[in-house]
Amino acid sequence: MNDSYFDLNTFWSGIQDRFAANMGETAYENWIKPVHAANVDLANRTVELQVPSDIVMQAWDNGNYTAKFMEYAYDVAHDFFKPELKVVKVVKNPVSSRSHESKTNFTATDYQLNANFTFDTWVVGDANELATSAAMAVSEQPGRQYNPLLIYGSSGLGKTHLMEAIGNRLKELQPDAVVRYITTDDFMNDWVDAISKKTTNEFTNTYENVDLLLVDDIQMLQGKDRFQEEFFNIFNKITKSQKQIVMTSDVLPKDIPGLNARLVSRFMQGVAYDIQKPDFPTRLAILKNKSEEAGIEINNQTLSLIAEQVDSNVRELEGAFNTLTLMARAGRPINVANAQKILEHLNITRQKIITVADIQKIVADDYRVSIVDLLGKKRNSDIVLPRQVAMYLIRTLTDTSLPKIGQAFGGRDHTTVMHGTEKIADLIETDYALKQRIETLSAKIKEKS
Repeated sequence: MNDSYFDLNTFWSGIQDRFAANMGETAYENWIKPVHAANVDLANRTVELQVPSDIVMQAWDNGNYTAKFMEYAYDVAHDFFKPELKVVKVVKNPVSSRSHESKTNFTATDYQLNANFTFDTWVVGDANELATSAAMAVSEQPGRQYNPLLIYGSSGLGKTHLMEAIGNRLKELQPDAVVRYITTDDFMNDWVDAISKKTTNEFTNTYENVDLLLVDDIQMLQGKDRFQEEFFNIFNKITKSQKQIVMTSDVLPKDIPGLNARLVSRFMQGVAYDIQKPDFPTRLAILKNKSEEAGIEINNQTLSLIAEQVDSNVRELEGAFNTLTLMARAGRPINVANAQKILEHLNITRQKIITVADIQKIVADDYRVSIVDLLGKKRNSDIVLPRQVAMYLIRTLTDTSLPKIGQAFGGRDHTTVMHGTEKIADLIETDYALKQRIETLSAKIKEKS
């Protein structure tokens, strides 16, 4: 590359174009478009990238955007460049698209949100990146692209945090916006109370006159036909008014037993993104954030031990951390030995390392194929799927590298392993039965270990 002809704007524009062509529109709008290429050091081949917030920084740190930047930089400039990220926060002027009665000095408690549940305290990782992208888009342009937005996943993974972060962000941008957070149980209790007091009109107005309605645990409507009918009516009025609804659920609406088909259809007219169990880098980042918030210095080895062993959900991870902070406040040293005692007390210790051979055998038995076929060269579909499932589970449950996984499957190339694991990751986004089967296999593997 001839340095005398280097133009930073052209260089960054070319990289952005490649990001846009290879990722979803929402992810691009949230993680790439807001980034500004500020300076370049041609001597050291580094580019200063200014990101507008901590959450965008997290997305770059926890995702593969740095690696992609370097790949695309080489495509554009035919030379190697490394990004250096710096947070430069931009203060936005809040612009409200609607006029409201004077309610300008809101705090989180005024509109029933947890003030700690913000995007700044949220950690982005592979397990929640799509849901986070959609949540940020909704918080900045409610009632537009993703309406309703459904965030689903198992208990304890942070669905409520992410949903309330939308509300807190909207109030930050539009202080006059009317935001209401409610659990489904509270909604049903309010309805019963309104009927008994003959205040159903007031009840309906409370829910319909909002800019953003946040409804937690929508699966609690299952089998409750009268409540479903009332929620259906409110849902329709809100969405027809181009106001925003965000909901959380343990599962997709179509998998909620006893949920009216009309509601299932309405809930799925927007978008649904799941939050999965956080991987090790995300769990470690969560613990580091918590230690910074608590003002307690904990060495990386101790945090890594907790992140490695507490892999079920965020709630248990935070529980282990809170126990650790109590120990610190009691004057006891925070170290690996004491952290191990806490994990043993909480019954969260792994007794044996999960091996590649264990996973291969359990998957082969479950799919009723032989180990020889699983590791062999056969390409028929009844062998290829369990082989890819086994590769995926090895990749997600162990630290085994792609080349080593390939070696464990008859000397296959690491790109074959990458293709197989990515295919399964894509399939479980839409194939609920496969997702359930993999979760069952994962639990069986951990139980054996």
